[in-house]
Amino acid sequence: MTEEQEQEQEDNYDNFPYDFFVEDPIFIDHEDEDYEESNDEITTEMTEAGTEITETGTEVSKENNHARVWKHFKKMTIEKENDQTETYILCHICQRHLSANNSTTTLERHLKSKHPDVYNNLGQDEAKPKPWTTEIQKEKHKLFINWVITDQQPFTIVENLNFKKFIASIQPKYKIPSRHTIKDMIMKKFENAQVQISNYLQLSTSKISLTMDMWTSISSLGILAVTIHFIKDDWQFDHFVLDVLYVPSPHNALAIKDSIVKIVSELNIANRLIGITSDNEAKMLAATRKIKDALNLSEFRHYRCAAHVLNLAVEAALNASIVPNCVKKLRTFISTVRNSPKQMDKLKEYFRIEKIKFKAPLPDCATRWNYTYYMIDRALEIKPLLAHLVSSNLLSLSNNWPTSEEWSILTILAEILAPFASVTKVISASNYPTIGEVKLLFEGIKVHLNKSRGENFILQDQIDEMKHVFTNYFDEISEALHIPAFFDPRYKKLAYGNMLQNNILEPIRIAMANYKESTGDTFIPSQPIQTSQHQLTNLSASETRNYFRNLLMPDQTPQPVTNELELYFNSNPPGDEIVPLEWWKNHAMEYPTLSKMAQDYLAIMPTSVPCEQFFSIAGNQISQTRNRIDANTARACLCLKSWLEQEKIE
Repeated sequence: MTEEQEQEQEDNYDNFPYDFFVEDPIFIDHEDEDYEESNDEITTEMTEAGTEITETGTEVSKENNHARVWKHFKKMTIEKENDQTETYILCHICQRHLSANNSTTTLERHLKSKHPDVYNNLGQDEAKPKPWTTEIQKEKHKLFINWVITDQQPFTIVENLNFKKFIASIQPKYKIPSRHTIKDMIMKKFENAQVQISNYLQLSTSKISLTMDMWTSISSLGILAVTIHFIKDDWQFDHFVLDVLYVPSPHNALAIKDSIVKIVSELNIANRLIGITSDNEAKMLAATRKIKDALNLSEFRHYRCAAHVLNLAVEAALNASIVPNCVKKLRTFISTVRNSPKQMDKLKEYFRIEKIKFKAPLPDCATRWNYTYYMIDRALEIKPLLAHLVSSNLLSLSNNWPTSEEWSILTILAEILAPFASVTKVISASNYPTIGEVKLLFEGIKVHLNKSRGENFILQDQIDEMKHVFTNYFDEISEALHIPAFFDPRYKKLAYGNMLQNNILEPIRIAMANYKESTGDTFIPSQPIQTSQHQLTNLSASETRNYFRNLLMPDQTPQPVTNELELYFNSNPPGDEIVPLEWWKNHAMEYPTLSKMAQDYLAIMPTSVPCEQFFSIAGNQISQTRNRIDANTARACLCLKSWLEQEKIE
């Protein structure tokens, strides 16, 4: 996915925390020397009948300048042609020239006789407010720094003249820190926040999963992003950026392994790591193997980004036989329309005439998943309106309008790609667990690709290419997701297709035994419980219901009541509207060991989308106009932004 372009607007302060800075009453004193313009002398020159007039500011006596009466007067100096000067006092109200020897008392008399209203208001001027104490300034600095971090403002914002005036207008008591002070405060805040994050992670006992990916910034920095995901003891899903590290070349598996091991070791969470999700790049696969060996984690494994696998299959279809030409023509047509204001205006007019809400054609982007499908789908939707543009004199439009046969191919292609786009959207969610759904959805994609479409199906080559790529990854992903999928109570059977019950449960039994061993519990054997009178009296409520349900099935052989694992597997699945974490929270007492396993395995991310989303944010921090930012400073800003927005720190 591509990084987003930074859009910095120095005068846009919509996100500024006004309420914490404004007091009642507000004292405004624009002559406070802390907020004076950087130019100590402001000069305006004008030539009038051979005379040069220069207005001088702070060169005049500071005592007079601070007197209230001097708000309405200014000393002026006239430079004549013979290099002589003449000084006088200018009244701002009536523009009258007064002698430069006049005292403040004389100027007050002038106001009293010529401008009585102004004179009467002199005594009502507010006194200059006292500055905040050091403690209050520090509290305001914290709020100001948080705004700079979360809004990704450049540190030089404090040097912007209009920003200085803005702050002075809402609260002259606040002294803006310099950009160097801002950097120092951010780095200090980051050091303290790292300790807070480490302590926060110790509050939970569940396993954690990570996603990781490498990104090269515009300044050619190799950045390793790591996000953390886990389910807290109250069954709330938690996630945030764990760290952002600059990795010097070479960016190989060993360097990535060392970075991850260092992070989890420093935070004391190495023994809780259950999985890492990344793309399918060879160095990422090798790095996770090295991480497992280095940390000696038996339950740990690597999870391939499921969205990346789907995208590889889609790319295979788009690169086969007849598809590229018609897609290329449509891409050129759409690009021409979108880049021409005239054509876009025409298209809007056609929508208006047809009384249809305007929908713009969507561009294709080779680095973004499913964008080709979205482009085709939108073009098919607004095809009758796009057709009006073909009659224009632009050859790039008329020559690239697909033929009827090509439109038929695009229609069929959209039908093939639609399930891939839908599944990608579902599994790319990062605010709640989706690992339990992936196995079911991948089984659905497999059925979609294997569906019979006739011998003369025009895009059979595309289907074959997609099946080839998808099959290469399907078995590995299906095996990796065998245990996590079991803990989505909605699809605990459906996700396994026609697999035999024992084959479904055996991997769970093995993992379950490890959990009972690690927690010190006595393992419940998987053999059926015998229904003697003594044992029947010791059954739980669920086991009792299951026993008598079997007795009331005359057409079937009564099934023995079994342990926690089989009770869960054979219970009726809840509806699709049920939230898995809420279901497990409500059934934790009924399935004590399985609920603990669900808390761990459902936290695994099926895609590396959280890292991709982070890189879009990082592109605003390390941008074309801010490409000299230090790697450590960028790390601090990006981590703090995530921690503040997720309310992990204050």
